[in-house]
Amino acid sequence: MRLLSLALALSLFAAPALAQDTPQKMLDMARQIRAQATQMKDMLSPEDYADMLAQASQIEQDVRHGGFSGPVAKEPVTLSKRIADAHQGRLDWLDGEAACVGYGWENHRTFVSNYGDPERDRLCRTAFAHFERYFLITRDGGANAVAEPHLAAYDRTAQAAVAYYVRKGR
Repeated sequence: MRLLSLALALSLFAAPALAQDTPQKMLDMARQIRAQATQMKDMLSPEDYADMLAQASQIEQDVRHGGFSGPVAKEPVTLSKRIADAHQGRLDWLDGEAACVGYGWENHRTFVSNYGDPERDRLCRTAFAHFERYFLITRDGGANAVAEPHLAAYDRTAQAAVAYYVRKGR
């Protein structure tokens, strides 16, 4: 019975991953299940043996009926994924930019810069305030719909801070 559970788990969890490639891979898996059933026939009860063969037959039937030939829906790219992809995997990418050296989401309220540029300070403080809010909502299990506007505001303001820094030539 344990072997049947293992075979069933293999077919349930491997099938979706393989189905993303081609129906041929599903047919290969059905052949593999049949081969395993044959190899383990002496160790399996007649019911378990028949179940494994039925699983293989079901996969083959599903392939014949086009069950694995449709396109797999792609997950929409989230804002956090887009930002992380654009910045070497970091959401808090402004930490690594010269525009806001010294600032961080943990100290944006208390950090005093010596830039002598109030607009730059305002942009850095605002960006990190948005990131702090995003981080706290996410950490506390808040809904993505509540957290993402803060992440979007962080990214917009961080982009503005970097652009301002570049325009000023500092």
